[in-house]
Amino acid sequence: MKIHPLTTGAVRVKHSFLFPSAGRRRQLDLFLPGPFSDPLPVHCWAIEHEGVVRLVDTGETAAARNVPFARMEVAPEQELPGAMAAAGLSVDDVSEVILTHAHGDHVDGLVHVRGRVLINETELQWVRSPTSRVMRRLLRQPLPPGFAPDPFALDGGPFGAFPRSRALSDDGRIVAIDTAGHTPGHISVICVDDSGRHVMLAGDATDSLEQLHARRADAVGPDPEVHVTTLETILAHCGEHPTIYLPSHDPASAARFAAATTVQEKSAVGAGR
Repeated sequence: MKIHPLTTGAVRVKHSFLFPSAGRRRQLDLFLPGPFSDPLPVHCWAIEHEGVVRLVDTGETAAARNVPFARMEVAPEQELPGAMAAAGLSVDDVSEVILTHAHGDHVDGLVHVRGRVLINETELQWVRSPTSRVMRRLLRQPLPPGFAPDPFALDGGPFGAFPRSRALSDDGRIVAIDTAGHTPGHISVICVDDSGRHVMLAGDATDSLEQLHARRADAVGPDPEVHVTTLETILAHCGEHPTIYLPSHDPASAARFAAATTVQEKSAVGAGR
């Protein structure tokens, strides 16, 4: 199995996005004036396994519009084709795309891909809900043209600490697991690498490893309690299995992957090793 980190530009987000206030200010602060972060990567991932190339998410495009709490920095050459070429791959090699969730910086690169696209059925229901439709219109964040992924159910039973999962490869080494919180149907993908480590392609389950250890719900998810429960489950899984934890916007993800640094839960603010 080979896993390739792909970087499709960067995004700056408000401090209130990364460190939200409690209560009603949690989401309100996203739309009020405030400082922005340094550029954060927009990662997606290519997996070569058993003669198949799969993508986990597709990254962003240069056509992306800013929103009140996020400013995109993507050049055309940083889009998916260029990112894959830098890894020695081509978008024509892709047989399947697995979407962690349906936000633009994870799905907009679908315009470059012709392979099958999969999404959790719960996420697709959320995408089609009136609330989600209204927010996309207000924020001017349309779905990519022809957006029509195939839904799948997390009906494969438990995987490690996760009660709901779905095997995505015939040998069960690529698995979708339920990481609801950032969106109601958010999933992450765990790859069991050739050394037996779990490589968790976490999407936006958190923005960083620090947020995971802090057990801090983000400013975007509709239910902070659900999000915190998911973070506890991820930490429990990392305690049971050597896990390399790779959120899409963590500046340390690529280096952590290259060094095969796994998470150890030593305390609420534990460190990787």
